[in-house]
Amino acid sequence: MHHSMMRWVVLAFVLLGCMPQAARADSFDEVFYDGLIFKSKRQTKQAIECFRRAQKLRPSDPEPYALEAMLQVRQGKFKEGERLARKVVTLDREYEQGWQYLANAVMFQNRLEEGISLCKKCLALNPQNDWCLRYMRIAQRKLRLPITDIYEGKFSEDRSAMMQISKDLQEQKYDDALKIINKHIAKYPTHSSGYLKRAYIYEGMHRRDLAIKDYDKVISMYPCDAEAIDLRSQAFQANKQAGKSLKDLIKLVREDPDHWSTRFRLAYAYVDAGNYRAAKSEYTGLLKVYPDSIEGLSGRGEAHFRAGEYKEAIADFSQAIKLHPTRSASVHYKRGLAYQKMGDKKKAEAEITLSRKMGYDPKDF
Repeated sequence: MHHSMMRWVVLAFVLLGCMPQAARADSFDEVFYDGLIFKSKRQTKQAIECFRRAQKLRPSDPEPYALEAMLQVRQGKFKEGERLARKVVTLDREYEQGWQYLANAVMFQNRLEEGISLCKKCLALNPQNDWCLRYMRIAQRKLRLPITDIYEGKFSEDRSAMMQISKDLQEQKYDDALKIINKHIAKYPTHSSGYLKRAYIYEGMHRRDLAIKDYDKVISMYPCDAEAIDLRSQAFQANKQAGKSLKDLIKLVREDPDHWSTRFRLAYAYVDAGNYRAAKSEYTGLLKVYPDSIEGLSGRGEAHFRAGEYKEAIADFSQAIKLHPTRSASVHYKRGLAYQKMGDKKKAEAEITLSRKMGYDPKDF
């Protein structure tokens, strides 16, 4: 999987001294996030301890098993990594990284034919998994087998058509662009790139319903295509379909657990869907990584507010304002509403007035 540059920012931040107290954590979210932080710091022993505790706290969740499997393979403990990876794919057969770690462990035990078969299962979920492509081809060369050609379906086989579509989109000639892309799809019906490009055109036409159908088509072909899942999650959120967006975001963070920006989106999607308990847990975990984050503090504050926990909401809003006074126009407004709910009209009026002076439009909340 391709990871965001944000993980390197997180790593640098964590190395400055954000040391989790894993031994004292009791909840799954606390233990799991401690494990992610230890993993980012390359403190493998502590990370494995956290992921094992997370497994006991939530035995049906494949994510901590997958992360321990990866770390065990990285240490050269291939049999243990294999055992854990098999547990992952048993729990979720569409978990791309589970198949990858299983193929990884098997390959390193020199069971090349089995490893090739497992790589193909992973590539059936996501043909752009570079690790599986590379190691499968290495194993096939060693065994003197024909090299498997995995065609990813990029839109490079017809450059002139691509250039014309780009020109049509710039000029907002969406119908003309659609005619070209429909011809491409008719010629290459099994190539995912055509459907993704058509979805992009539909998005430009504000036909998000048709775009979602094309994202569905890509995901039916490759269930772990990160681009299609990500774009569909955004389309669902824009369509006020928070529940459907949640499923896609959960899948994205499982496949790339260190992708912090996606986890922030997941936390907000929980708020949007009315699952305030899950939202608070996710924001609390993120605040272990980014303790000064205005997005984390104001997001958790909003979850508290919507759950009717006004005192806790005010505490989070106040901390966000203290740390980021020049970026807190919306937070002042939210704190004003919380004061209003608490019956403190004077403070509420002062906060709401200040937020407007700072340029905040209440219609955004």
